[in-house]
Amino acid sequence: MTAHVRVGVQAIVRSGERVLLGLRANTFGAGTWGLPGGHLEVGETLTGAACRELEEETGVRARDARVVCVTDPDPAANHHMQIGVEIPDYTGEIRVREPDRCERWEFWPLDALPSPLFVGSVDVLNKVRGGALLPS
Repeated sequence: MTAHVRVGVQAIVRSGERVLLGLRANTFGAGTWGLPGGHLEVGETLTGAACRELEEETGVRARDARVVCVTDPDPAANHHMQIGVEIPDYTGEIRVREPDRCERWEFWPLDALPSPLFVGSVDVLNKVRGGALLPS
């Protein structure tokens, strides 16, 4: 069987210099902290996928979304490339909507992120911390 590169989307929800991360459970990367996100599905836009995943996982609805970074495919992350999608504004209250996959959501300072980080979120978070985001 031939391996294929998969496309993941990572929703970047910030509150000042803090970013929303969830503690993963019972899934790939259990015990690590990651951005809300998942896979791009056929027929979706990148921003649409990130908004869908954000709502499914946290219950909040994005008011706006824009692609801000792209990572190279990573063999350690099951050959996924990750698309970072900034969510500058949202409605609703953040809550755990998939308790079988996420223990809790917390905002973390960009200069004091928890450890360990989810392999699929590391490069996106590094780009956010480094300010290497695509212009709007």
